Amino acid sequence: MQRLEAEIERLLAHPHFDHAAHRLAQGFLAVQAVAPRLASQFSTQQRWLMSHAALSLYFRALAVGRPGLSRREFVEEVLAHGLASRNTAAAFFAETLQYGLTQPTTVHAGLVRPAPATLQALMQWYAIHLAARDSLDGGASAARLQDTGESILLRLEPATADALLSCETIRVPPPSYAVFASVDEGGSLMDHLIAGIDLSTAREAERTLTNVTSISALARPLNLSRTHAGRTLAEAEAMGGIGWSGARGRSPIWLSRRFRDEYARFQAAKLAIIGAAFAQAMVAIEPDGPGKTTAIRAVREIAESPAC
Repeated sequence: MQRLEAEIERLLAHPHFDHAAHRLAQGFLAVQAVAPRLASQFSTQQRWLMSHAALSLYFRALAVGRPGLSRREFVEEVLAHGLASRNTAAAFFAETLQYGLTQPTTVHAGLVRPAPATLQALMQWYAIHLAARDSLDGGASAARLQDTGESILLRLEPATADALLSCETIRVPPPSYAVFASVDEGGSLMDHLIAGIDLSTAREAERTLTNVTSISALARPLNLSRTHAGRTLAEAEAMGGIGWSGARGRSPIWLSRRFRDEYARFQAAKLAIIGAAFAQAMVAIEPDGPGKTTAIRAVREIAESPAC
């Protein structure tokens, strides 16, 4: 078993991992409530991976003194990883400019950079994941992230993006998870369901009730139509991932054990990747800092296991 896969299994075996996954879902929803337009860029699997591809290119360019990335190199990066077609990648690039998620650089024509709000949200995204890891390992990574500031992104984001883009668990999510991850705002719909589960239910229970009863109430915070949300839930229901405990629309929705396990594994893969990438970045920033031995071990593991 590869080392990164072993770390995923270690995290999943933690008795409080369900609480960590629940905490992640709540954190994602908090970002969505504050910055819905930005969150929508991450709400489908394809957009999320393209966003990381773009951010990685930007920080790599910044590291060699170029303050932005071009549409051409972004499109080529997307094609190289098989994330989308040329037209889809170009449309995504234009959309980030249209909605102010990226902005033209003032020095080099044709180059763009993430808007300040985008970088702040990226830092918050890392903080959410590192805090979840800390809750399992008793670490202080989230606090160390805050201390370093955005400068750490120069090393952290490229390492994270490379691992995400090469990890099969991330690139090819399992069936029930994929139902949500493939549609607009589907990720946020899924997070709402996970955030609403009853954590007192045993992990081995085949069904776990949520506090969600109404499709309209589920869709409203996301500015989705009831039809769109209902269609997504119906597809998940047909696969056995979710269902209603009583009358449809008037009783709590339950989530199957398989669906919860799929969500948990996807989150564990991200935590494993981000934890190793953060350790790698901290070794570069603080070569003699606290936890050096542990960090070096994590760096070696991610280097030896580029895919999971």
